[in-house]
Amino acid sequence: MSLAPITERTTNYGQVGITSQPEFERFIPSGFRVIERRSRIGHGRPRFDSAVLGLRTWQVQRRSGLDVEVYPADETQVYRPVVYRDGDVVESASYEQPTDFDASGAALLQPGDSAMQTLRVAGKKFQAPLRVISVVEEPDMHAVTFGALEGHPEKGEERMRVTLGEDGAVHFELRVVWAPNAWWLRATMPWFKRIQRTHHDRFMYALTKV
Repeated sequence: MSLAPITERTTNYGQVGITSQPEFERFIPSGFRVIERRSRIGHGRPRFDSAVLGLRTWQVQRRSGLDVEVYPADETQVYRPVVYRDGDVVESASYEQPTDFDASGAALLQPGDSAMQTLRVAGKKFQAPLRVISVVEEPDMHAVTFGALEGHPEKGEERMRVTLGEDGAVHFELRVVWAPNAWWLRATMPWFKRIQRTHHDRFMYALTKV
């Protein structure tokens, strides 16, 4: 079965935004698994700012060995999701003009952007399409949520977050809610989980290099 162009594909799971919700563990669908990891990647505001820029320019993925081809959203406006803090809504959902740019003037990733990730293992090529579900920006925290699209070997969502603590410590956090999607993944689960763990290890320290 042929797939639609990546920008027209839908997410391959139902609970979109689950990794950003308070008490998300209560809403994990049957058959899905949870991965949560956290690592210290530096100290101070400059380190935090550099890590945020790396997160918003796909450096976590690219510095972990993935090829990433980005397909920006066509909309002239981007969706900003509801922001929760301590279980309360602190910012309502809205549509805004995309106004985030890096030093070269290129737009940073925005909600609605799609990307085709390509991983090469043992001479074989695996593709994993995803979409930017949300971006949350606060003075001492920055988070991006990615959702798997049709054609991804996994179904589910991952959230990457950079935080700056009161003591100046900068941490990178990864939260993944996933389940196998492709038939071959189910048949090779032990092998796949080793590959997944290796790439998550790389994710945790990718932003120390930016």
